Amino acid sequence: MSSGAAGSVALLFGEAEGRIRVSVAGIPNGTHALSVPVRRQGSNRAPRNRRGLLRITEVDLITATTQPAYQPPKELGSRDLIWVLSAKRRTWTTVTSRFGSGAWNAALSLVRSGGVVLRCAVDEDLEIAGPLEWRLSHSWALQADELLQELRGWRDPDEVRKELLALVGSVAELDQERVLLDSCAAGSALRVPEGSAVATDAWTAYEAALRAAAEWWPCHREGQRMTAKELAGLALSGSKMWTPARQAAFENLIGMSFDVALDEADVDIRVRGALRWRVGTVAADASAANPWIALPAGALRLVGEVECGACGIFLVENSDTFERVCAIPEITSQWLCIWGHGYVANKLVALLEWLRPERLAIWGDLDADGIAIVDDLSRRLGRKVHAVGMEPELWRAGPYRYQKPEAFPKARALAAKMAAEGPVELRALAAEIAGTGESCEQEPLHKKVLPRLVGLLSAVPADG
Repeated sequence: MSSGAAGSVALLFGEAEGRIRVSVAGIPNGTHALSVPVRRQGSNRAPRNRRGLLRITEVDLITATTQPAYQPPKELGSRDLIWVLSAKRRTWTTVTSRFGSGAWNAALSLVRSGGVVLRCAVDEDLEIAGPLEWRLSHSWALQADELLQELRGWRDPDEVRKELLALVGSVAELDQERVLLDSCAAGSALRVPEGSAVATDAWTAYEAALRAAAEWWPCHREGQRMTAKELAGLALSGSKMWTPARQAAFENLIGMSFDVALDEADVDIRVRGALRWRVGTVAADASAANPWIALPAGALRLVGEVECGACGIFLVENSDTFERVCAIPEITSQWLCIWGHGYVANKLVALLEWLRPERLAIWGDLDADGIAIVDDLSRRLGRKVHAVGMEPELWRAGPYRYQKPEAFPKARALAAKMAAEGPVELRALAAEIAGTGESCEQEPLHKKVLPRLVGLLSAVPADG
């Protein structure tokens, strides 16, 4: 198991607000006790009585020394560490069920190593009365998913290195990394090669950086921009797979700041197309906005005057994909494009009912939830919502995003339901997803769908 190179602190800056070190009886060696803050007037404050004196009924035990970002206690084996990392919080009853009479010693070992923060009750004599629960420290919580992958030993090291060598082999900017990776001895554990530009000891961050850089460099050379979510979807098996460690490793590898190398999309309700909204002397023009304009869906139909000259409304599930659609004038000149914010909000449904577009199309993720969004919207509007870019062939080709094992049964069950009673044109896709539960997000499919999106939308019929 690799460990992070940087030291960690027990609490994030925001977590430290309202916490002060306190002196109570029974504090174990190698730990400090901090007050548990109370929430007052929008901020965390130290717990005090009416006279301003500290009122301590609980404390959080943290490590008394600076620890590496991940260095587990030697007395805990892999099975125990997997259990520890699998949940961000554990009640003390759950901990004792796992460790029995050794629960207290195991918890203190984890506290001293910087792995958990242990909350304890304090009695009237200001003495620790007993543990209540623990939570992972911010350092361990940030790495939990990656550490679990390493502990469970899912992959053959030689096969992983072979796959990475194939990815970076044609990218000249990664030649030095290719040489270092190729020099690793056959059969050796997955360790970051000495001299790598990623400047990390964590294999998971190193691998993510290499995979992302292999996708990013060819686009960068051609002057093409990518969003962080798009790159993560293509290289990291899911648009939400960036972590601070992975971002830093990627920055080190390409020699460029993350926010300069990639575009980030803000989360908001967004509109682009032939729509003008006038409130008194102020007008908002969604056709002139670049790349889009944020408008309040509820106020649009309740306040002011709306002029909509679009031939139809096109809903897009993901924000990054919506921005790409907004850059296609052949679409925005004809369609009112709206970012659907996942499962469509009630106010947006009300707006769609009020606008009554002749044509209504949607492009969502190729997974059970994406199909369920189309089904949900169709039922709430009482009309057909035409899906585009959601063909079974695209789903079969992948790539599939990473999901935790417990997510697959739920996805298969929902897909099976959609195959039986969901939108007719998506039942074939739902039937295939029901077999595996795999999910294919929009972002990795941009190059396959965006070039033909104008034609797909032109085929959407008017619903009289």
